[in-house]
This record gives sequence, structure tokens and C-alpha cells, in this order.
Amino acid sequence: GMRQGYMLADNYGEAYRNAPGFKGIGAQPQLDHRYLNEDVGSGLVFMSALGRQVGVETPTTDAIIQVATVLMNRDYAGEALRTPASLGIADLSAEELGKL
Repeated sequence: GMRQGYMLADNYGEAYRNAPGFKGIGAQPQLDHRYLNEDVGSGLVFMSALGRQVGVETPTTDAIIQVATVLMNRDYAGEALRTPASLGIADLSAEELGKL
């Protein structure tokens, strides 16, 4: 960021709040936006499933999925847009995934 001229500070929080390269760029005007829908539906649901597959609990991820489900009235887990099965890795162990 600093090398490219987007930020003036070397502190992440301050740099993004005051960065001239990001001036005028705001948050999305509504929750029903692809950033939220894709991050939850394709990212977090996938990570939760992968965790179950390899025996890793994901309580915080699961809670975020549940909160988004309630807020958006959308069954992200039920939709399962991206899964270990859809990527052809559903039968792999943690060791096999590491090698992959």
C-alpha cells in the first residue's frame, strides 16, 4: 500500500481511514450485496464443511453463517454454493489435502 502510494501511514487501521487512494470509496449501500453473499455462501459455508471433513470445529464461522442466514433470510448452508464435493476433495483426509 505505502509503496504504491495508496496509503501514507504504516499502521493498517490509520492507513485505510486516511488513505488518499481510497478516499470516496464507501461501504456497500445495502447488506444484500455480492460481497456478503459470496463470502458467506461460497467462502464460510465451504470452510465450515471442510472443517467438519477433517475434524476441526468451526464455531465462530458457523455462528457468522447463522447470523447472515437470519439477517438475509437466506439458507446459505442449504444452498452450499461451493463444497468439498463440488471441488472433488470430499474424500481427502487432512494429510491428503495438505499434500494437494
